[in-house]
Amino acid sequence: MLSKLSALRRPTAAAAIAALAITLLATPEPATSGTGVQDPDRNSKALTGWGWHTSVTPAVINAYVAQGNRIVDLELTSNAPKFSATYVVNSGPYARAWWWYFGKTGTAVKNLLEQNNARLTDIEPYSTANGTRYAVVMVKNTGIAKKAWGWHYNVALSTITSYAKDHGMRVVDVDRNPGGSKFSAIYIKNAGVDAKGWWHYYNVTANQIKDYLKQHKARILQLERKSSTRYDVVLQKRSGEYWWWLLNMTQTGLSRAADQLGARIFQVKSRVVNGKRKYDALLINDVNNETTRIRQLVGGQMTGDWGFYVKKVGGAESVALGASNVFEPASMMKIVHVVTALREIQESESVDENTSITWYANPDFPARYPGDTGYRTPNIKGDTEDADVCAYDDDGDLLTGSTYSDPLGSVIIKQTLQQSDNRTTDALTLRYGFGVLNLTKILAGMTDSKVNHRIGCNGKSSPEPLTHNQLTLRDAGKIYEGVQNLSLLDATHRAKLYGYLLGGPIGEGDLRTMVYQEAAAAGLSIADRNLFVSHVATRSKGGSYGYCPNFDGSGTCDPPSVQSRTVGGIIWLPFKGVRALIVDTPFVYGRYFDSKFSCTFDSVANSNCSAYNKTAAGNKTISVEMFRSAVKAALASW
Repeated sequence: MLSKLSALRRPTAAAAIAALAITLLATPEPATSGTGVQDPDRNSKALTGWGWHTSVTPAVINAYVAQGNRIVDLELTSNAPKFSATYVVNSGPYARAWWWYFGKTGTAVKNLLEQNNARLTDIEPYSTANGTRYAVVMVKNTGIAKKAWGWHYNVALSTITSYAKDHGMRVVDVDRNPGGSKFSAIYIKNAGVDAKGWWHYYNVTANQIKDYLKQHKARILQLERKSSTRYDVVLQKRSGEYWWWLLNMTQTGLSRAADQLGARIFQVKSRVVNGKRKYDALLINDVNNETTRIRQLVGGQMTGDWGFYVKKVGGAESVALGASNVFEPASMMKIVHVVTALREIQESESVDENTSITWYANPDFPARYPGDTGYRTPNIKGDTEDADVCAYDDDGDLLTGSTYSDPLGSVIIKQTLQQSDNRTTDALTLRYGFGVLNLTKILAGMTDSKVNHRIGCNGKSSPEPLTHNQLTLRDAGKIYEGVQNLSLLDATHRAKLYGYLLGGPIGEGDLRTMVYQEAAAAGLSIADRNLFVSHVATRSKGGSYGYCPNFDGSGTCDPPSVQSRTVGGIIWLPFKGVRALIVDTPFVYGRYFDSKFSCTFDSVANSNCSAYNKTAAGNKTISVEMFRSAVKAALASW
């Protein structure tokens, strides 16, 4: 599983050959007189591209390394050999001359260190038919990377403890050798930029580790699982980092967690449990300060999966958390259907907004237009709103008893976007089919998303087996960016889309309050504050789902209930350019949460579910705070 891949170039690391084993202690080099830095791999707060593999061959690792990535952590997963590895992009503060090897004896490692004028950053002992061998990662021990350091392999724990104490060292990497009674370790001088309070514990439980972390105000530098419930761990004093440790994760779960947290994985260890590989991982913050601020502001309120995203059209991301995680978008996905329709109108000589389109309503829920009784108000059947009920029976067959024909633009597109009418949306699905809808997402560059089912309709009416629609916030941004930059629609049809989408100049509310407050803080006059606010506008499409995982078919829904709230769109902020002319500058955005609550549908609807209310309040905070940094950037130009 890879995340944040890089295409930068760097030399391919060499493979290795086996040699005889020998116990060796490397003599620490004298400390450099230059200005060094902490090893960035496990410590740096600087943002970087990163990735990870699980149980892959050296050839796969070398191919990824050749793209400009450097190994941070390495673990043997089978004697094929195969490895799990984590990487950073080898540039900026992470740039190092470096090498990795496997199948080496201690003597061979010693020789390579001398040959490369290097020091170890990771050592992994493992058993082979020819005895213990080592996989290692080393960096050139020169310049800002130069450190006084040492290493042992296949020694008693008492040797490691004594050596660290006697030489003023601290352990930065330690692993058990095959058999479990001897260890291999890497040390650095505990001085200068590397001076840290540190501790190492062996054969301890997760709860003991939690106690040590609290006691020492520490974080985990290295974690090795000794057994199903016991660990070896190296701790170091925290220095203001945001970091996490996760146990027993699946591959997919770990990748989602990293994106959700806004973190990079710097160490991953795995084991096979009941035939399935599970992962223990250490992560460190890898999002910008503004994203970090928002995450910390609302993190205690949000549950389940959630995220937010803002990006300048043609420019950089302002904030992004959980932006690559796939989620069920609900009606937020309807932008794909409408862009597909507008592309047909744009490209066809025989189809326009007045072209009549056939659509169907469920005969039991016939309200046709906004304002009709039952259309968007509860009807006599309970709390069902007619616009939500597609015309399919329980077997997934289309009900054609209530057939209508209306203009493609003023009814079908408008009701799809402004009323989120599932029936007019289905009219577009029937017209274009899933293949054409997904062609639109391909044209938009939405690589991690797909239209799989009829939104809001009976599951059996969609291709079976039912698969949820898939979207990421970054992909949602791509379709809005494609509209804005005219790669998906021309200017005429872009204007038509924005006319159909909900939004416009921002009115009274929390967003306007924030913008006005920031304008005042930036020193704008009252007149300029009002002028600035008058130029802020949005267009968007949202969605919501609620479903009952334990629904028994009887009409009742016991807790929990799953609630999803989504939105994607575009916001314009006024920047001043040449000769102080105002340029309304577009940013695409999105946010979502998809969470399970121990509440009934009714308690959520009636605001009696405290857990849901808490998450909804956090989402409301995000809806304002996600734009703050972009607003500040715009104000700075005034």
